[in-house]
Amino acid sequence: MKFFALSRPTEKLKPGSGGDSMLLSQVRIKRKGLIIVSYILSTIVFAIVYFTGGTHKVYTNLMYIPISVISSTNGIKSAVVHAIYSGLLVGPIMPMNVEAGRQQDFFNWFIRLVMYVVIAAVIGFFADYYRKEFEVNKKKEKELADAQYSMVYSLVKLAESRDDNTGAHIERVALFCRIIAEKLRDNPKYKGYIDDSYIENLYKAAPLHDIGKVGIPDQILLKPGKLNQEEYEIMKNHAVIGANTLKEVIRKYPDNRLLEIGISITNYHHERWDGKGYPEGLKVTDIPLSARIMAVADVYDALRSVRVYKRAFSHEEAVNIIKEGRGTQFDPDIVDVFLENHAEFDYVFSNTMASGDIALQVS
Repeated sequence: MKFFALSRPTEKLKPGSGGDSMLLSQVRIKRKGLIIVSYILSTIVFAIVYFTGGTHKVYTNLMYIPISVISSTNGIKSAVVHAIYSGLLVGPIMPMNVEAGRQQDFFNWFIRLVMYVVIAAVIGFFADYYRKEFEVNKKKEKELADAQYSMVYSLVKLAESRDDNTGAHIERVALFCRIIAEKLRDNPKYKGYIDDSYIENLYKAAPLHDIGKVGIPDQILLKPGKLNQEEYEIMKNHAVIGANTLKEVIRKYPDNRLLEIGISITNYHHERWDGKGYPEGLKVTDIPLSARIMAVADVYDALRSVRVYKRAFSHEEAVNIIKEGRGTQFDPDIVDVFLENHAEFDYVFSNTMASGDIALQVS
């Protein structure tokens, strides 16, 4: 079992840098490994040149392989040092003709060494240049992603200000969506669609699902009792209001995958598998996958939560209700994933404390 300690919901929604630090450490380890590999390869080339008779044959050109490896992965400084080492291996200590015992002329091996160094320096220079360009672009992309997510976070906080029940709810459903998506990825049907990027965007977009409630009048949104039919019809508008809000944003920032998923979730998470949902009455796979995932996550959390018009259902009751909705209200594949992993849902919900801290347990 692994445990992930999650901070209170409002902090957890902010992007972190732990994953980037781990990735950088892995890259450094790989670079060091390639340095070792390059020196081993150069030593192997030295042996090949020697045992095939010396530098009068073409095998000295094999030295460009380890030189290229270290130059392209570790930059100009490591490349030049390695090129000098390689040049010396097939230089003064390597005979031109082993069998005849004839040594190389100084000019020959020195020019070869210089060529190694020049080629290593050129490759290393451009490797360093493009690596820096990549890091600059990556930093800009992260700043843009942080800015975009700050906007998402602001919208979520705006919705939270209208409804005291929203804070912990939005964090839990985001975690529920992540659990479902990660498990659903193992289904061959979704392997080509659900990847790490999709899961991350789904997790970040999930809190937006009810932002349209900011457009619902207080007397309906905060009514201490069950809504009548007219009020319910007005409440249903929150899906379209939220989606239209995000559509205005995406017009300014097109091709934003996070916002695209946010629109799908916001607009369609109340649709039903059998077509009896709202706002458009979509059914089966016409409903976006993200919205089908959210439908199960949202209903489970709503069932477990106390509302002015209903009691909180137990975990077992909530599981049975969702199970009964398989193939009618909910996507059968997603319900199957939920049923296989319902203990994780119970753990997340049961360990959401007053402080907002959650410890997520996954197998």
